[in-house]
Amino acid sequence: MKIPRWTLFLLVSSAMTLAADKNDGTTKPAEETVFREPFTLKLHVDKGRFYKEKFAKIPFVHDGTVYLFKGDEFGLCLEIQDNTIRAVRYQPDLGKADVTLKFTQEVEKDGTAMMMLAIHNGTNHTLNVDALMTVPNKKGICQTNILPIKAGLSDYESWPHPIVQLALRNIRIEK
Repeated sequence: MKIPRWTLFLLVSSAMTLAADKNDGTTKPAEETVFREPFTLKLHVDKGRFYKEKFAKIPFVHDGTVYLFKGDEFGLCLEIQDNTIRAVRYQPDLGKADVTLKFTQEVEKDGTAMMMLAIHNGTNHTLNVDALMTVPNKKGICQTNILPIKAGLSDYESWPHPIVQLALRNIRIEK
């Protein structure tokens, strides 16, 4: 039986969240999971080559993990209690969000493409985030680094290759 990549990604990410939650199990799931509509992702790989994949409905946020695809721009509301993030919720209205995210692909004149994630932290806390990604034509999930995002500031992360899906997990307040 063939398991679609997005299903495998959700399962592995959820299992890793349960196994390695540094919040000691204090993060509770959001009240309601909001799903994006089914879509076809098209990524520029290099000069003249593209990657396409169809996706069924996938959540924006599920069990504290944020799922990003090229073109996503949305916010997160963080429920913070005692310097611990208790819940992470999808917020479509950027003006009401504690954290905003924008995930894009930039294509240079020479045909090379890079992915960029812009994160704005509107909280009074420095945030740390773990990240996982899948890339075109490779099996498995790769870890990647996100620098701490200081309170009230923005951070920009970039990768010199296409990313099918980026998952931000274990969002936590820096101690």
